[in-house]
Amino acid sequence: MLSGDKISTKVKTLIIFTLLFLLYFFSNNNIYAENPEKDDPDFLIPIGNVLQIDAELKNLIVSDAIEGSAIKKGDLLIQIDNKNFDGYKNFETILSSLPNGKEIDLTVNREGQIITTSCTREVLEKVSFNNLLSGFATLTYIDPKTSRFGAVGHPISIYNSRKIPIKDGSVSTTRDIDIQKSTKGKVGCINAKRLDVIGSFNENTDFGIKGDIDNFDLSQFKQYKVASLDEVKPGKAEIIFGTTNKKAKKYDIEILSIENQVEPKSKSFKIKVTDKNLLRQTGGIVQGMSGTPIIQDDKIIGAVSHAVENDPSVGYGLYIKWMF
Repeated sequence: MLSGDKISTKVKTLIIFTLLFLLYFFSNNNIYAENPEKDDPDFLIPIGNVLQIDAELKNLIVSDAIEGSAIKKGDLLIQIDNKNFDGYKNFETILSSLPNGKEIDLTVNREGQIITTSCTREVLEKVSFNNLLSGFATLTYIDPKTSRFGAVGHPISIYNSRKIPIKDGSVSTTRDIDIQKSTKGKVGCINAKRLDVIGSFNENTDFGIKGDIDNFDLSQFKQYKVASLDEVKPGKAEIIFGTTNKKAKKYDIEILSIENQVEPKSKSFKIKVTDKNLLRQTGGIVQGMSGTPIIQDDKIIGAVSHAVENDPSVGYGLYIKWMF
């Protein structure tokens, strides 16, 4: 027979062991927990076509600052003299009403931090601002039930300002695609000409842009089941990408490793382009391929999010469910 103290010690040890096991289990499986209130799609149509993305920003962004001034390149201008404004016209109206030679309070978003600074009207008039952006990325998916789309695979950023607030954006199909190949130490890029506007967006998230498609024929595209996070595994996979004006096609990649993420992040797994035809055309991953859909075991598992500069055949993907 065990004494009372020995039984108590044994029970305490068992409780501690059980708690440690549960902590380990949930820390490693929290990634797979489903939110019962979130209505995620079961099927998506991966696209892989290069888009031109155009948008008007909610705020003016400093594109060229004056040396020695309190305003920095990349600052998003939110208020002038404690007054909100909407676009260039309103900005110029407020600016013209300010007195000369007086320090004016400015509220800016600098690298995600809201700060207050000041400068004179004369300095402010010399600063270059912009409120438009344009670039290329890849259309990841369209939800066949709702016509919602996701693209890019990371936030649209300008200078050192991430996740720029968007007032009104559009996505367009492209033609005359020209790919500058990636080489070791230098990531290439995509250029193209805009063709037809097919959708709109104003959501710029940590995992890409989201919006609505209203002019795109899906009759020739295949639906793929959405993979759960625990179905993604190292080994062979494919990306769907359009290097020409024709329909996007599949290219071979390898999933090298998978991150044990307990919360959404943009580098969920490491990939390597192995397809010789794609390597010959692009050198690996280039700017503009962000958002390229990734397929494994006939399911859509994620999208390309980043390239590795020192070896552009290697990059990262994020789980498709992070993009919803």
